[in-house]
Amino acid sequence: MDGQVAGAVRQWRAGQWLADGSLDAVVEINLQCLQYLPVMAGVGEAVRARLAASPYLLADAGFDDEARWRAVGQRMVQDLPPQLSEPAFTGAGSADFIRRVLVFGWHLARANRQLARVVLGLSPVCAERVATLRLHDLDWLAEHRPGWVRPRWERQPRVWQHLLHAAGDAEAGRLTQASLRGLQWMAAGVVNLPGGVPPRLRRG
Repeated sequence: MDGQVAGAVRQWRAGQWLADGSLDAVVEINLQCLQYLPVMAGVGEAVRARLAASPYLLADAGFDDEARWRAVGQRMVQDLPPQLSEPAFTGAGSADFIRRVLVFGWHLARANRQLARVVLGLSPVCAERVATLRLHDLDWLAEHRPGWVRPRWERQPRVWQHLLHAAGDAEAGRLTQASLRGLQWMAAGVVNLPGGVPPRLRRG
């Protein structure tokens, strides 16, 4: 982790309890995630670094979707809903990125479920199911279900606007408030913002 990103991690005060190094993998995956989002095209490196240092993963694989992970555990084949049929992350290195998100979720489900709950929004039931998977299962998912891995809050870009606004301000108090609010949004599962649900975050 370079000095700029390390400084950003310190600014997100809600993530200080992960200062033992547990957050490093989250930051690395978040930086990769942001590289694939068109909305980040005009955002400066310092802002991306602060946003990547959020104390939660900015990508999601439906870690609170019990039916999804039950089907994988039972080796069932399901038709994907339209919003999951096409990959959200494409381009050079995207396949490795998708697998990395899945493997990281699997690792936390097995090694530290309390941390997985906070960082991934992984529910207890899903944690049980994810933890029983084999690396072979994750390889299959990465190849055949890449659309499972998507930007968190993909259909609620106002959440991203809020986070970007906070990350654009180096004032630590605003970063702390935004990071705590993000954790609350993950816990609630649904974001209720004024003005209803705006257009999707991703172009297409």
